[in-house]
Order: sequence, then structure tokens, then C-alpha cells
Amino acid sequence: MKRVTLIGFFLCAAILHAEELPPAQQILAFAREQLPKEPIRMTGSLKERAPNGFVKKELTVEMDLNWGGAPANATYRIRDQKTGLFQTLEIEWFEEGPEFQYSDSSEAREALPSEGQSNDRRERQNGVDSTNFNPSAEIDGLGVTWADLSFAFLWTRDAKTVQTDKKLGKDCYVISIPRGQNHLLLWIEKETGRVFGAKEETSDGKLVKEIKVVSVKEFDELWMVKDLDIIRPAENGRTSLRIDSVERIGEK
Repeated sequence: MKRVTLIGFFLCAAILHAEELPPAQQILAFAREQLPKEPIRMTGSLKERAPNGFVKKELTVEMDLNWGGAPANATYRIRDQKTGLFQTLEIEWFEEGPEFQYSDSSEAREALPSEGQSNDRRERQNGVDSTNFNPSAEIDGLGVTWADLSFAFLWTRDAKTVQTDKKLGKDCYVISIPRGQNHLLLWIEKETGRVFGAKEETSDGKLVKEIKVVSVKEFDELWMVKDLDIIRPAENGRTSLRIDSVERIGEK
């Protein structure tokens, strides 16, 4: 009888402990509240690196972020300096979900002309809009998706809190978010709501990708991620996002 009582006690304790975890939507909302409310522009680069550190590919990145807007909105511009090809993504986050407008100049048969060259098909500069945009699509095969770059997972409506854990010595909640057949585990610090990292895993727990915060920096009184690594163990691949500048811009 005593053994049954002890088993019942531990079961009740486990249930109570699980109930102490706050809902994922509450944690994600807290994380979104920590984002800068004033419009900012971040510029930097995406670099795909070989195992020896050699840069295989580099893209320039410009992000106009208006997380305090009604609705919250952002514009991402990515350009390959070698070819002149560019991609642009505009996102607006509504209560019922995000809306995307994507433009990709690689849909044109020729790259943009370099400076000083003429081109009688100037419409190529506008790219081609895509009505079937997939935010989980990789950017130029770098292993980084538009959802990764935009931190779109902070606005997801399908998530659950699975546990607490330590990350970089800080107490964090771990949020699980479906991503196709896989799931994304997101570490959010309890005290500050900052994202401390993420891992994408298969249903059987195999690591697909790790999003690792390497460093943060204060830009004009704004603490922002400066260096972010996206690691893909199966491919022995690594892509680095480096932020070089952050500035406040006018209202959109």
C-alpha cells in the first residue's frame, strides 16, 4: 500500500510540475515584447563556410524591421554581389497570420547589369513576384531559411512549452514548434525573453540544424545579435550571419 501511495505521490508531483510551465504563446508574446519598437535597419552579410573556414559564398543582407508597427512588418533584401541577383521579402504579421510578398530577380534570364552598363529591359530590376512563397525555403542553398532569418517562429500559433533548461548559463524555457516533418526547439531566457538558440530535429531526435548565437553587441543603445551561426552537421556545413550596423530609420 505504501508503494502505491509513493507512486501516486510522484505522479501527482510530475503533473503539478508540468502545469507550472507557462503556455508557449505567453512566452513567445513576452519574447516579441523585447524586440525594438522603433523602426531600425540592420545591414550585414550571410557567409557559407567550408569546414576549413574558407568562405564559399557571400550575400549582403539588409533588413528594415518595424516590429512596433500596426501590424508588425519587415523587409529583407539579399543580394549576390558577384551576379547582381537579388531577393526581397516583405512580411506583415496579422492576428490571423503573416502575409508575404516575395520578389526574386533570378527568375529573369539575365543578371542585372553592372554599373555603367546599359539594359533595355529595366523591368528586371523589379524582379518577379511569387504568389506561392514558402518561408521554409532555403536562401540560395545556404541552409538558412527565410523563417530563420526573420525569426518568424516568434509569431507562430502552433507551439508548446516542453521543458526548462540551461542555455549559456541562463534559465530558459524550451518551446517546440512544428516545421514540416521536423520540429524546432527554441530556447527563450525566462528573465529577459531573449532567444538564446534553436535546434531543428527530426521526429526521432536527429539534429538537422542548430541556430547558435555567437555574440551580441550594443548598437546605439540597442542590444542586438551581432553574430549567428547556422550549423548543419549532416552536411558538415556552417553559415554565418554577421550584423555590421544597426540604425534607427523613419516610420514606414
